[in-house]
Amino acid sequence: YTEGEFSEKSSSMRTLQGFSTATTDDGTPKLAGEKFFDMYRAYWGGSATYADDFVMAALDKTGVFADASDADEGDNLARAEIANKGAQYQNTWMYIIHEMEDAVADCRAGDLTANDKGVKAIDEAWVFWAGSLEGTEGTGNGVQMYALAEKRAANFGTKVNGKAAVNNYMLTHIEAMRDYLKAGLCDEADAVKELLVPQMTVPLIQGTIRYAYHGDSAVQSGDLKKGRAEGWAFLAAALPQINQCDPAVASMLRVNMEYGVANPMAAGYKAVVQQLQSVYTCLGFTCADVGAYAVDGEVVAHLQACATPKVSTRIARYAPESDVSEHAKIDLDQLKMETTTDAFDWAAAKKVYAEGENSPKSGTMRTLRGFSTATKDGQPKLAGQKYFDMYRTYWNSATYADDFVMQGLDKTGIFASASDSDAGDNKARAEIANKGAQYQNTWMYIIHEMEDAVADCRAGDLTANDKGVKAIDEAWAFWAGSLEGADGTGAGVQMYALAE
Repeated sequence: YTEGEFSEKSSSMRTLQGFSTATTDDGTPKLAGEKFFDMYRAYWGGSATYADDFVMAALDKTGVFADASDADEGDNLARAEIANKGAQYQNTWMYIIHEMEDAVADCRAGDLTANDKGVKAIDEAWVFWAGSLEGTEGTGNGVQMYALAEKRAANFGTKVNGKAAVNNYMLTHIEAMRDYLKAGLCDEADAVKELLVPQMTVPLIQGTIRYAYHGDSAVQSGDLKKGRAEGWAFLAAALPQINQCDPAVASMLRVNMEYGVANPMAAGYKAVVQQLQSVYTCLGFTCADVGAYAVDGEVVAHLQACATPKVSTRIARYAPESDVSEHAKIDLDQLKMETTTDAFDWAAAKKVYAEGENSPKSGTMRTLRGFSTATKDGQPKLAGQKYFDMYRTYWNSATYADDFVMQGLDKTGIFASASDSDAGDNKARAEIANKGAQYQNTWMYIIHEMEDAVADCRAGDLTANDKGVKAIDEAWAFWAGSLEGADGTGAGVQMYALAE
């Protein structure tokens, strides 16, 4: 932990302890001035080495472990859990965020020699997230955050296509950051970074829920020291963020779960989890992101997936009455389409356009292509709607928007004679594909959602998209996307961004 053995850097060994204790040449904490580090440091009483303090208390048998007995198996197991999980989920977790911060700073410096303008730093972020033991396919037996996300996804039913949803999200967005950095788009990279920390927090919350249950003497028996130590390690890794959202919730959780408190889990696991759930929206994720905790395939009582509050977080200043956060994430597909076409990777661009990656809907993925090609009862889904019919007539095709995009992606139509080696041709194809998807596919579908909202209202049925309200929420979600944030000052790629 203190000296390292396996991870070499220049003329010394990289260490887990160093992730917490590193300083600059003038003695200032290396991570000082970074948003999340400063938040955590302030919460833990101003200690810049708060993570190392947590780990060393267990390794040196100090602090809460000062009275631990070397002969007590429960004490030893608890110390092991605090030391290991502290190093993983506090030291390394925060250093991953530092690498993302460093990547954006290097990009803004505009110096190609600064970590390849940030690209090397973002590579390092992923390396510290996944480690070496996962192998090239991510199917190994690792011990980093990647492995934790896989374990907790199995416990909470949050795997997608066989992988933890968190890891899928992390990979997609780290790759997007890398591509933005390579292109010198620093603000765009920074906006993506802000989306990653909430997802990095999800496995910590899942771990807290799991061990709140396994540390509750009302439902468990025997020596609970190990489970309670695990619960505290997970909670401590997220607690400063929770405190930022609601200090009363943070206090309640700490009173019940801090290792060594006089009456652990006094409120019971149900109350603890309810308090956690109350800050999900503030933390930046949903009930569906966390899932439902199951033991031996059976969901534990009171630990089923919660319901996301009806009034959800604002999207670019708009306050939806329904949860359309997943709809808004269609902009992440648009973002990937842009980065892949900018790299002239037409196959990857076509894949995300046609299959989708980031905007789930009832067991499948919403797609940019589907906005143009969707059918209902064998007929174009938008048939009969004023503007769709106008455009369809002019272009003589129900899939006119998709036709426009696909000629750019497939090098057909006007691009049939385009040269793969001509930068001008490639850039033109990229513009046609991207702007077609944004301003024809999505633009028309926004109008469809407004048409649908009015139709639902006229039907007078409250079950029809909440009498149209959900459809109008979706219209705004597709207009603005997720990258604009709550206040509309982000770096988006939808119509909202074009208007700005």
